Amino acid sequence: MSGSERVVMFDIDGGLADLSAFTHLLTGDSDGSRRQAWQRFFDHVGKAAVIEPGRDLVEAVAGLGLVVVYSTTRPVSCAEQTRMWLGGNGFPPGRALLCRSRGDVRPAVEVKAGHCRAVGKWLSAFIDDEPDNVDALRSGGVRAHSFDELSGLRVRELKTVLVAGTPAAKNGTGTNRRRRQRTTPHHRQGQVAQRSR
Repeated sequence: MSGSERVVMFDIDGGLADLSAFTHLLTGDSDGSRRQAWQRFFDHVGKAAVIEPGRDLVEAVAGLGLVVVYSTTRPVSCAEQTRMWLGGNGFPPGRALLCRSRGDVRPAVEVKAGHCRAVGKWLSAFIDDEPDNVDALRSGGVRAHSFDELSGLRVRELKTVLVAGTPAAKNGTGTNRRRRQRTTPHHRQGQVAQRSR
């Protein structure tokens, strides 16, 4: 990457992809059956529903000339299926797709922090659907934002938040948002982003 490029990294599940239709597959009590359940679940990543406000946000960021990088805690064995899903659903091409390495059993937020370290000084922002992950990444020095904070921002506001690092304005869709409990993994309700034309 050149010194002037700025990267915005997007978490996929819960912000761009909704896999809640497949959470019923995540049953199993023993370690072996749990692994098999997760494998059955990950076999369906290509069938995830698109979270439209997330796709709108990625398109807006790419339109600003920022480099899009996708991050996921899906295992690396899902990388090709994930790339196909992104391309097949009209997401802007990303510079990279970062996945969980084989055998990596760290908590999701630690994997995401590792992805941020891999991008290094070029990272302008990490966007995630989980407020707790956003808080943990921020406490580790990452400029992290939630999809909810950024949904509905006009292009100029979005650029200011992502490039200059200023916090999102406190409004109905911004940082004053009500924290909601997630009832299923990899699912988030969203709002339609307002695009400036």
